[in-house]
This record gives sequence, structure tokens and C-alpha cells, in this order.
Amino acid sequence: MTPPKVFISYSWKPTHNKLNVLQLAERLSADYVHVIIDEWDLKEGQDKYQFMEQMVNNPEVGKVLLICNKDYADKANAKKGGVGIESLIVSDEIYSKVDQTKFIPIIFEYDENGKACVPTFVHSRIYIDLSSDAVFEENYEKLLRNIFGKPSSKRPPLGTIPAYLETEEPIFLPTAHKVATIKNALLQEKQNTPLYIQDYLDTFLKSLSQFAIKEDELNQSNFDEIILKKIEELKSLRDDFIEFLDVYLTYSVKFDHERIHTFFEKLLSYLENLDDYNYPSNSFGYLKSDNFRFFYYELFLTFATIMTQRERFEELAFILQTPFIAEKKNSGELVQSTFSEFRHYVSSLNEHRNNKYQLNRVSVTADLIKQRAGEKYGFELLKNTDILLYYLSLLFPNNKSYSQRYWFPETSCYRNWRMRILPKTVSERYFNKVKVLFGVNDKAELILKVDEIEKAGNDKVNDYNFMIPNMKKGLAVEEMCTIK
Repeated sequence: MTPPKVFISYSWKPTHNKLNVLQLAERLSADYVHVIIDEWDLKEGQDKYQFMEQMVNNPEVGKVLLICNKDYADKANAKKGGVGIESLIVSDEIYSKVDQTKFIPIIFEYDENGKACVPTFVHSRIYIDLSSDAVFEENYEKLLRNIFGKPSSKRPPLGTIPAYLETEEPIFLPTAHKVATIKNALLQEKQNTPLYIQDYLDTFLKSLSQFAIKEDELNQSNFDEIILKKIEELKSLRDDFIEFLDVYLTYSVKFDHERIHTFFEKLLSYLENLDDYNYPSNSFGYLKSDNFRFFYYELFLTFATIMTQRERFEELAFILQTPFIAEKKNSGELVQSTFSEFRHYVSSLNEHRNNKYQLNRVSVTADLIKQRAGEKYGFELLKNTDILLYYLSLLFPNNKSYSQRYWFPETSCYRNWRMRILPKTVSERYFNKVKVLFGVNDKAELILKVDEIEKAGNDKVNDYNFMIPNMKKGLAVEEMCTIK
């Protein structure tokens, strides 16, 4: 291909600015960009103002880089010197043409208030920051992609309208109004409150069947839309459970963690006994329960987030560390598992829908969890909890009588490499509340466990797209209990 041409407009002062501009020009040249700059292209005897105007208006020059420092901004605003004349030419070109993408402000300097030094005539335009070594490499790639017309992301092709938008059927929840009854019973300290709570949990479990997908509803062209429709419908059930949990934790002194553990155990039994387990993985018969696989992941992640935010660590530890036992109805076989069983891969979204619409997403599941996150328990909290559950799945179970499957934090595709999980554990008082989650008595015991996991090579995720800090770094184990 013919190298793209760019013209660089800049100020010669101060001297180091000119040197930095020339270094940028050399870097661009090395990356197959034909750079036009006065230092190289303006010869003795040439009219410098005519040269500037030719470069700005030349259709062969695809981009004009406006190198913005304080001297450039001051001279352009005052219409002073070569920069002032040049700014008049550029501003006329900018405001007289519809396509303004030819001009790219490049920030080389910020003022004493931290504001980018840009001339008034381009102050509202999106700029590229090359002002420091910390941002240079990442933003230089943006500049290069802009010059070559190779953006890092492209608009995906339009799909079809989601199936769930084509119907106006209201979602009726059997659990509706039961939370209000529980709240009233808790406030009045009624003795039969546990019965209301159990009734809610039982009704919740029974209501799952109304969201099940029949095999004849699916076909090769629409099955991902049907699954999305059911996932959208299940959001109302998720929100209802969040309301129930908030009420329970707010108005009840005692939280019956064994009752909640049994509830989650029955959730797993429901999924275990769906007939999709009789189908090979990735078949339509198997995929028709992907709505529940997504829902279970989101529901348990939200539950653990709420419990963590409410600092109900002892109750959460019981649920995470106690095995779940599900019975297969057909054979009567007992299947023992950990909380990681709530985390399943949703191939209908991550593979089929991703490929169908050429979305090029790392995880459509993570995208959907982010879109559906509420304000009270937002996506940042969910990401934190997701990684915390990954760490805890490394610590538990230690019982080798059942499969040791780890919780994979899928939302970590949203860059979490520097994220600190449970940062308040720097406080010894807070650590003493949290330590039950790790099943340890003190910091030294936790360090020993983390070191054993690291030596065994278990604490790793071999996928560049999922940025998960190792446990020692993510929990900042060495910094724990440093504040008495």
C-alpha cells in the first residue's frame, strides 16, 4: 500500500518541544508513515505560509497533526507568528468542511491546573494524549490506527430484533408480594416468620419451571434469541431475590444460613435433573438450559456480593465451604459438588451468538452481567466478588471425594489486573472478621495456604483476555493486618 501522508503543525519553542516533535516524526516514519514537516520539507527560498496552506489543503495529506503545547496554544489564540497564520488556515478548513477527521490535536503539555494546552479553535475536539511516557505507547497505537484507518474495534453487523421484544406478555412471579409479608412479619417479630421465609424459597424454586425452554422452541436460527428472552425474563426473579435478601439481612437479627444453603442445594438439584444432561454438550438439547446456567452464575455472584457488602462473612463462609448434595431422580445417585457448580460456561452466548453476529467479544456472558448490574450492587462490586470466589475455590474444597472444579471469574475480561480484593484487610480488626472466609485463624496460616496453592501451580488462568491477579497479589496478603 502507498504510505499515508501526514503533515505536522507545531511550535519550535521551547527547544525540547521541537526535539520531541522530531522524535515523533521519526517514529511515524519508521512505521511506514510519510511525514511532512517543515524541518525536512521546507527549503530556503520557499514561502512558509504558502507551504503551510498547501499542506493543510492538499487532498493527498490524509491527516494534519496539531502538536499542542502552551506556546502553540498561546500563539494560535493570539494569531501570532507562523503558528497563528497556520491556525487561521486550519480553522478555516475545519469549519468550512463537513469531514473534520483530517485534523488531530496531539497533546504534548498540560497547564498548571491539569488542563490540556489546546488552541481555542480545537478545544472541543477529541485529542490524543502523548504528553508522558506513561501514556505514550498506548495512545501512539491509537494515533497509528487512526492514520491507517485500522480502528481497534469495528461496528458489528446488525442482527435481528430480539424475540423477547416481539411479545408483550407480562411476567407473573409467584413470589410477588411475599417479600412484603416477610418484612412485616420480621418487624412484628412474629414466631412464624421462618415459615414465611421457607414459603418464599419454595415458591422461588417452583417458579423456575415457567422459565424453562421447550426443545421444540429452538432451531438453528433463533435459539440464542429464545435463550436471551428467557434470561431477560429471569431478571425479574433475580431482582425479587435481591429484595428478599436485603429485607432478610436488614430486619432479621438471625440469618438462617442452613436454610439458605439448602435452598441453593435445591437449585443445583433442579439443574442436575433437567433432561439436557442426557444430551451431548453443544447440542440444542443441551443448550436449551443455558438460560439457567447464566441465571445461576449471576444469582450466586449477586448473593455473594450482597453478603460480602453486608459483612456477613460467617454465614457466607458456611455456604461456600459446605458441600452441596444433589440427587439424580432417575438413578437416585447423590452428586456432591461445591459452590463452583453455580458457575457454568454459557456457550450459546459466548460462542454461537458471538460468531453469529461477529461480535468479537471475549465474553458475551460478562457483557450481559455488566448490562444487567443494578446501581446498589454495581458491576465493580460484582467483578470484585467474582475474583474473590475464584480465590476461595482454590482454598476449598479440600475434600477429594468430589470434583475439584474452580470458579472461573468471567467478568475479569474487563481488566482487573491491578484490582485489590477486600482492601480493608489491612486493618487487623477487619481481617479478624473476614478470616472465616479463608478458613484460617490468622494471617500466617493464610500465607501458608496461599504459598501451597502457588507451589502446586493451581493459581493461574492461562488466558490473556482474562486479567486475574494471583491470590497473593490480588488479596495483598503481605499487607494484611498492618493497621492495628
